[in-house]
Amino acid sequence: MMDFQNIVIARQAITDKHGTNKPQLIIQSEMNCPVCTTGKMRYQISAHNGHIAAECSSSDCVRWME
Repeated sequence: MMDFQNIVIARQAITDKHGTNKPQLIIQSEMNCPVCTTGKMRYQISAHNGHIAAECSSSDCVRWME
């Protein structure tokens, strides 16, 4: 089972990088995972509603869609 606090940590890293406002265009990127520190976290921020979907490349790490 995924720990919700890990999602909060990962989401904060994304919003620290891109801000909390809805982007004009879809943002798709990746960063080193702030939770496990060994995987790459790929994410997308919707231009429609600002929701974030993300997944770490490490098994049993963070993965969510808003």
